[in-house]
Amino acid sequence: MLAVTQIENTEATVYTCPSERTAHIYVDVFSTSASFVEMTVKINDVVYWSGSMVVWSCKLSLDAGDTVKISTPAQVNVFVHGIEV
Repeated sequence: MLAVTQIENTEATVYTCPSERTAHIYVDVFSTSASFVEMTVKINDVVYWSGSMVVWSCKLSLDAGDTVKISTPAQVNVFVHGIEV
């Protein structure tokens, strides 16, 4: 597990790829209320996905210094797992 966090009513950086590495990661997000919530996912401050979700998952390949940010007006749990090479 590379990162575990809970986000509530804010935007937060959930993962930053270390310098001189490439990361192949999965980002899994779960609504704590078990109902649909709005969420936006950004990679390097560019919107990657935005919409309503209860459970959301994606696979990403990131280069050194790339960041993944998630914002939501609700509460979500975020799990980032994968490998850094």
